[in-house]
Amino acid sequence: MDIARRLNYTKQPGRSNIGWGPRIVLPDPTVLRLDCDFNARYRRSTGVCNNKQHPRTYGASMVPYRRMVSPDYADGIAAPRASHHGRLPPARQVSLKIHRSSYETDSNFTVMLAVFGQFMDHDITATSLTTSQEGESIDCCVPATREQHPECFPVEILPDDPYYQQYNLTCMNFVRSAPAPTGRFGPRMQLNQATAFLDASVVYGNLEQRQNQLRSFINGTLRMYLTDDGRELLPISSNPTDGCNRVQMTRQGKYCFESGDDRANENLLLTSMHLLWARHHNYLAGRLHEQNPHWEDERLYQEARKILGAQMAHITYNEFLPVLLGRNLSEAKGLLPAKHNLSAPDTYDPEVDPSIANCFAAAAFRFAHTLLPGLFNISRGNSSPEAVELHKMLFNPFSLWAAHGIDHALMTAANTPVMQVDRFFSLEVTQKLFEGTAEDKLPLCGLDLVSLNIQRGRDHGIPSYPVFRRHCRLPAVDTWEQMAQAVDNDTLKSIRQIYDSPQDVDVYTGALSEPPMEGAIFGPLLSCMVSDQFLRIKLGDSHWYERKMGPQRFTKAQLAEIYKTSLAAIICRNSDGIKQVREHVMQRLREEGNPHVNCQDLEGFHFNFEPWSSAQHPAELHRTSISRTISSVRVMTNSTIGESPKTANVTLHMG
Repeated sequence: MDIARRLNYTKQPGRSNIGWGPRIVLPDPTVLRLDCDFNARYRRSTGVCNNKQHPRTYGASMVPYRRMVSPDYADGIAAPRASHHGRLPPARQVSLKIHRSSYETDSNFTVMLAVFGQFMDHDITATSLTTSQEGESIDCCVPATREQHPECFPVEILPDDPYYQQYNLTCMNFVRSAPAPTGRFGPRMQLNQATAFLDASVVYGNLEQRQNQLRSFINGTLRMYLTDDGRELLPISSNPTDGCNRVQMTRQGKYCFESGDDRANENLLLTSMHLLWARHHNYLAGRLHEQNPHWEDERLYQEARKILGAQMAHITYNEFLPVLLGRNLSEAKGLLPAKHNLSAPDTYDPEVDPSIANCFAAAAFRFAHTLLPGLFNISRGNSSPEAVELHKMLFNPFSLWAAHGIDHALMTAANTPVMQVDRFFSLEVTQKLFEGTAEDKLPLCGLDLVSLNIQRGRDHGIPSYPVFRRHCRLPAVDTWEQMAQAVDNDTLKSIRQIYDSPQDVDVYTGALSEPPMEGAIFGPLLSCMVSDQFLRIKLGDSHWYERKMGPQRFTKAQLAEIYKTSLAAIICRNSDGIKQVREHVMQRLREEGNPHVNCQDLEGFHFNFEPWSSAQHPAELHRTSISRTISSVRVMTNSTIGESPKTANVTLHMG
């Protein structure tokens, strides 16, 4: 802002921004040197060296989010989005008036859809918040006598708020996302700490140091905590101030866990997914070791990591996206796996930037919050119906310490129907998020996740609903009459009551208000934004599992085994004792039926490791081993060059 004043910059009227601005010339360009081996069989932990022309930026961690459309900041530079026609309604008012509570479930799909979605989302997005100079979190709801931190953007709570007035609250804490270095003078960007690739970094971490911390360095396995009854749990969290560990639980010998992502303990079902995939890595490493007893630890670890990442990507594109977008649109967009067309051309396009779009992370992919029901079915077997409230599962992974804890959590997700994808949310989401008790030392009243989502979009300068409709070449919604063609009458009435103009409507609100497309669970704008991002992730990844060229590819026999993968089979293989599950575990009802089947009858349960035997293709594996050795030497030699950039004491928000 000081630079803008010195340069006499004034924002042009309307929706404009300062533009890219002049490049910042660094005094010592050698600090940006990066030694890449583009013939390496395995990914780098930070996502660098994936694209030859843009090795440091395309899809890598710790880079700015990509913009689908130009940002809309109030001052054209950094101030949160404001109205061009009056005043934007407070985010909490939008939540109350438009996204009010509803209890309509969608019996076609299960909560497993949301659980896997959150797990996979954490693999590709992690937005950092601003912290104080001391690295502490910032309190933005300070008394009037104290000066507010300049990075504060608190959510305003009106005096007549039906929930918060009983607590005499006028403010919901909100700290702006940390600005990302761009190398230019220009509008504010936000930082993605995760790699954009579906590389299972949520399991392993996206820094070499984090990966080494999680490894056992024995036969390629990850460190696990072994319980007295022989069950494997994630390593115990070594951070007593991580916001999860509780005194009353530690006294019982129950702790929170460590994983590749700091958000692993956010809710019980997410923690269960982390445990499931960590166990799966060790299963893969163990079977690879049986097949190739002469392989060293590094080779076993990297090969298991490569297979697991491919299986996670396959589940995303074969099971998850067809539910979101519908199978017809997924096929038309080229998002379905080519398992029935092995002669399909190579997937990689080096011109495609796979980096995550800001609007995807800050708005579009937060649609899943509308899926979350208030109550979860925790009935076991033929017992009487039991249910637990959503907020009681947050930062509460302690039931995993009990026998069959992971089984009960996973079956809860598989047996609970989701809410419909629409503008309505459960009260558990809009007023009880992270609600605590006196002994928890958490706020007695919860947060409103919908308000925080809307505020985050404004913080990031995400343009309004009509801007994205135009970008996606959908019918315009620039007037109330035009918007009446995109949303139903009741929704339009609610929107008009609090927004002064269609040009002010937040994209999160507008996109969720659209009726679903045929065969999909959400409307045309979300379909556009989500499909664009996942197409980029597929085409822009030189290590994509379906590649037909390059040393990164799987053999045809190996790929045939990857194609057998299903989330149901992963659950069966790595749970404590689940014997039956629906084949399509994210769904309950399908036209062709979706009954429970025995785990042994699932195709993906029987994974053949023979295609990974050195005896199958000794020459290729010998070359790869040499290449890996050279790459390891290079990584060690260049460890001080900046392979693994960090931001100090970064705080993550729920995404």
